[in-house]
Amino acid sequence: MLQLLRSEIFRMRRRWMPWIMLGLIVVAAFAVYFLIWGSTQAQIELLKSGQAQPQGAPTLEQLRETLLIVSPGRVQDFGVSVVSGFGSIMLIVFAASHVGTEFGWGTFRTLLAHGASRTGFLVSKAVSLLLYAALLMFVGTVAAIGGSYVVSSLASLSTGSGIDVAEVAGAAAKSGYTFIPYMALAVAIAVWSKSAGAGIATGLVVYFAEGLVATILVSLNKDYAQIVNWGLSRNASALTRTVSSGQGGPSTQDPTASTLPDPTQAAIVLAVYCLIFLALAYWRLRSRDVTVGG
Repeated sequence: MLQLLRSEIFRMRRRWMPWIMLGLIVVAAFAVYFLIWGSTQAQIELLKSGQAQPQGAPTLEQLRETLLIVSPGRVQDFGVSVVSGFGSIMLIVFAASHVGTEFGWGTFRTLLAHGASRTGFLVSKAVSLLLYAALLMFVGTVAAIGGSYVVSSLASLSTGSGIDVAEVAGAAAKSGYTFIPYMALAVAIAVWSKSAGAGIATGLVVYFAEGLVATILVSLNKDYAQIVNWGLSRNASALTRTVSSGQGGPSTQDPTASTLPDPTQAAIVLAVYCLIFLALAYWRLRSRDVTVGG
């Protein structure tokens, strides 16, 4: 099994896709920070120039308060959420591709012919995906920290309070944990369909649609929370909400946040989903006939 894992890591290092995604998460983190700074600074300069302020437009004080979101002290809220937003999509795509392409290329059958076990195949895939997810989150978080310091310097914001490393690490870990069930779902669909495309499509549809439907249902009637709180999105939101609670993060702006499940329950539910999805993938691998096709 260790040999299979070493093989997975070696092939991952040789592929373009993992490196491109690492580059994209760095670019995305810096781009969002510069976009926030640039747009806010432009409005501040417009007001300072004495031009008429449109009705309902933010005041100079409000714009300066908004600019504080890019300061290093807010990385655990804003920066991590940016990395989480982009990283979750990337990792769903990567997880499905990492497994589904083995069937499209016919390499799954080749591995079995060379003595690899089906259990070892799935375990090595899962472990390598977890390692890559941790790496992506780490690189993205470091990029967000770098972006916050660069933009704060350009905006002449105080960086005296600095970064709370423990808090940023905790926020990144919790956000990264919420990716895992979606990655497991993408892997399970890719195994069942023998297609990376099906895994990507299903993972992304569930990631976006389930959260939207759950929010709409709870907004209409809070009694629905007892049902949708057993889904993926609400439990993922419960964990990320504990990261930014009271800091003005995205999750605190959710009008249905008060109906989210307990964070401990959320962590357990997400773990159970992971086990279910991986068990389904394992069962399909064990029962699949690979004498014809992948």
